[in-house]
Formats: sequence, structure tokens, C-alpha cells
Amino acid sequence: MRNGLMTSKIGSILMGAIGMTMVAGSAGMWSFAQEGGGLPEGFKKSELVNLPSAEMIEAGKRVYFTKCVWCHGVEGAGDGPAADRLWPRPRNFNQGTFKIRHTASGELPLFDATKPVAGQNDLFETVTHGLPGSAMPPWEGILSEEQRLQVLSFVTSQLVKDRKFDDKASETQTVLDLAGLKATPANKESIDKGAQLVVDKKCVECHGTDGRGDGNAFNLKDDWGFSIQPADWHKCWNFRGSRRDPYNVKNIFRTFSTGLNGTPMPSFADSTSVEERWHIANFVNSLCERDSEGNPLPIDPLTDKPKINFVIPSFSVEGDISDDPENDMWAKQGRRYVAMGGQITHKPRNFVNRIDDLWVKSLYNDKDVVFLIQWDDRTKSVAETKLPWEPTEVNLDQYGVKEQDPKTGEESSIAGHQNKYTVYNDAVAFQFPVKWQEIPPPFKPRYLWGDQKFAADIMKWEADGSIRAFTGTGWDQDFEARDDFNEKITIMKSEWKNGRWTLMVKRPLKGEYEEDTQFDMGKYIPIVFFAWDGHNGDAGRKMAVSAFYYTFLQPPIPREVYIYPLVIGVGVILLEGWVLTRRANKRRGKVL
Repeated sequence: MRNGLMTSKIGSILMGAIGMTMVAGSAGMWSFAQEGGGLPEGFKKSELVNLPSAEMIEAGKRVYFTKCVWCHGVEGAGDGPAADRLWPRPRNFNQGTFKIRHTASGELPLFDATKPVAGQNDLFETVTHGLPGSAMPPWEGILSEEQRLQVLSFVTSQLVKDRKFDDKASETQTVLDLAGLKATPANKESIDKGAQLVVDKKCVECHGTDGRGDGNAFNLKDDWGFSIQPADWHKCWNFRGSRRDPYNVKNIFRTFSTGLNGTPMPSFADSTSVEERWHIANFVNSLCERDSEGNPLPIDPLTDKPKINFVIPSFSVEGDISDDPENDMWAKQGRRYVAMGGQITHKPRNFVNRIDDLWVKSLYNDKDVVFLIQWDDRTKSVAETKLPWEPTEVNLDQYGVKEQDPKTGEESSIAGHQNKYTVYNDAVAFQFPVKWQEIPPPFKPRYLWGDQKFAADIMKWEADGSIRAFTGTGWDQDFEARDDFNEKITIMKSEWKNGRWTLMVKRPLKGEYEEDTQFDMGKYIPIVFFAWDGHNGDAGRKMAVSAFYYTFLQPPIPREVYIYPLVIGVGVILLEGWVLTRRANKRRGKVL
């Protein structure tokens, strides 16, 4: 895989870095100026701005109670009616703690109600671009520029209660001079130095050996006591401060320079030079998923996620299919990004799914088709005891599998329940309509395990090492076991390593029974993916699910396609040689 070289760099460095102490402290509410020290490298002093006018504040109040109160609450305490169903929870404005800033650790963010200048107005940019990876949406196109400034005028003056944006006696503004700093080119030397620095600075203790956020998945909390996860560096589109520009290394440099107030992510401005922070940022940026040629993935502006191609090609190979993902037959094939969302159609609903994407490849030969599925999961989850339900059961209410249905109050919220769920097996499944050839386009069967008219051919793998085939006839119907087919499907590879699962499953191209999907070359065969995160209490219908994608078996390229150009090329060379020889002989005859 493309990122293997980068992640192995961290792994090799870590061989000599065993025994580090876990760090789980908050960045803290302090500033360099308050500590009495000089300005950190790359920062400059700035002045506090005046509070906005009473008219701006009053207009912003109307915007807030129309658009923002539902998540952030009447008093701005992050306790609106929707807050209990969100993770991470909406920002509590009262303490004046804001993550995304150009100001030093512990300081208030930049905000000026008179000028929405990029890089000089942190809160305006947050409201404009949203916070990818969270429920905070971009408000550009919904609220006008003036309305965004107005609502922020209300928030900063009325809902931030413990601090004052114009209090010159206790507040300072030490600003990262990002516009005046020259970025270090992201060459191999800089990336290698960054790989060493993330070990030296103990970043790997939280973010993991390969940077997938699995280093300290259970112990970290924000300033309000809620569970928090380290960033997965391979998903830069989920970086909260990406400004909808995820591959911009300046966003990463800013985060390492300022820290994320209210979280365990500290500022490194006092322990690294500007050059070192550029090296770290270049390395982290190099880990973010890219295409086979190393180019950034195109981002869909509507979702802030990689753009989706709904066709999953399966390529023809001769002979046995390798079980090594790094084998050339796999490595040269492109991946497909499969977006996953929480199942919120039927109880038990899954409002916060921890698995938000899969990466899929496929190969086939004359007998079998193989699917290679990889996904990031910070925790390997295997149930400690035998599950009380049968593998065919999907209605699990009687076994205590409940949807994320919090009662009122922070302790009962989804955020308050994180890392406290009963642990079940991690699992992945995918389904095809059994009789997909008979489905008239554009009709599709029920995406959730088929229906009575069009049954679904389902294959489900679980982290306990099992794989089973089922027939599904509806979201509320238990599966029908297909024991005979179980003997024909094979787990070629199943491995969790450094925050990533790799699963390789083989099944026959042609089944022997009516409930088996038949794979035909050159046809678009509907496929849906399902994923369960055992540490999220996922089981039964509490899961993540994709939209419909299509498996497409690419017809093999005939050998003649390769042979004919070679024969023609040789023929052209011989013909040209004959013509040139004949001309030369004629000239020689004239001379004689």
C-alpha cells in the first residue's frame, strides 16, 4: 500500500524507543506572556480588539437562537437539545476555550467583528468552514458574511462568561506569524526528520506507531471530562482545523505550534524550533491517504470527504491469487474509498459510528473472486466471552444491545458513554442481491439485508476468526444460515496491526445453489458494506453501513492485444529495413 513506506519509517524508529511514559494531560490554560517568558519562535505580539457594537451583538443573538442554540444551548454551555446525541459534543463557550487558533496555547482565538480576513479571524473561519470530522457544519452559503460576524459578536461578548476578549489586564494575544514564515519543502530529508521528531517528542504515544490514533485510545479526556481520541493522521480530511483544505501542510504546522486548547494536544512552540515543526508537519501530511501516484485525493465539497467512485473493479489474474496485500498483483491495482455512515433507519440506531470508511480492492481468476478490505480502527475488539445470541440473530434487544439513546444530561449522553460499552466483536459484512440479473434498473432491493422479493447473499466476518454465509430477507428478519456455502468461502488474511484491520476473503465466482450470487464479467453487480466496531457496542443492527456500490469484473485483456502490436511493430521494422536496403542498392548501382 502507498503509505506503507511512511509508516514503516515510524516503526523502525520506534524499535529504539520502548518504555516511554503515556502523556494524557491537557494543553492547559496558560500563555507564554503570562509565564513571563519571551515570545516563542515564529510568534509575534498583537493587540486585543474592541468589542463589537451593541447592534452587532443584538443581531447576532437572533442568528444564534435561530441556527446555533440547538447544539450549543441557551447559555452556550454546549448542552442544546441535540448535544447528547453528538460526539464530540458541541463546544461549551462559557470558559472561552477554543481549539482552532493562531494564538499561543491558552489564549483566546483571534476575532475581529470588522474584518473577516483569512488567518486573522479564527472564529470567523471556523464558522465559515466548519470543523470536519465533527457535527459542526460550514455555514458559508447558509449565513451571510455579515450574519457570521454578528453571531460571533454575540457568542464572544455574551456566551463567553469566564473571560473577556477585550480584557487587557488578564488577556494577551501572541499570534503565530504563519504568513511571514517560510515553509520547509516537503522533501525526503524533511519527512525523515519529521518521522524521528514524532518519536522524540512522544507524539506516537497517543497517535500510534503508524499514526492511526491507536496509541492511547481509552485514557484521553477533554477539559470537560469526555473521552477524546487522538487524530488519525491518515485521514487529514477529519482534522478539525483543516479549513476544508486538508492537504495544506500549514494547517498541521499551526496545530503543532498552538496546540488544541481543551484537549490533551499541547503546543510544541516552546520545545521545538520553527524548522522542526515544519518537518513534523511535512511528515504528518505525507501520511494522509493519496492515490496510487501519490497525489492528494479529490475532496467532495459537500461532504468534506474523498470523492466517491461507486464502481469497485475486480481485475482478472491467472493462477492463484496472493494473500499478501503487498504482492505486485495487488499493489498495482487501485483502491476504492467506501464511505460508511451510522445506521439510523431502524432500532437499534447507531448515531455515532467509529468506522467511517473502508478501502476495497478485488481480484478474480477462473474460479474465485477475492475482496481485500482495509479500515482504520483504533482498537482491536474481540468479545471476552461467547456471545449469547446465535450468529443468525439480528434482533438483539433482549440481549441488552441498545441503540445510542441517551437520557437527558451529560452523564447519559453519547459522549459520556464512550469506552463504556459492552465489547463485542469487530466485524465486516457485504451483501449482493441473489438475483441481481432480474432486477429492472434503476430499482434496487432493500439496502439493509434485502427483502422478501429480492433476497440478499451476505458474507460476514468477525474478529473471533469466523466467517459465515447467510441469506437475508429483510431488516427485521433473522438471517438464514447457509452452512453448505460456508465450506466454500475462505479467510485468506485477517490481521489487526497498529490501528488498521486487513481482511482478505475468497468466494466462488459461481455458486451451486439458488441463494448464491453468480458473478458475470462485464456486469455491474450491486454490493453494500456493513461494519461493526466492537468497542462501540456494535452488534446486530447497530452498525455502520454504506450506500450501494457496484462490483464490476473487468473482462481479461486477450493475449492478442499484446501480441499483435509486437508483431506489427516487428513487421514495420522489417519493412522499413527492406525499403532502406533497396534504396541503398539502387544508389550503389547508379554510382557503379
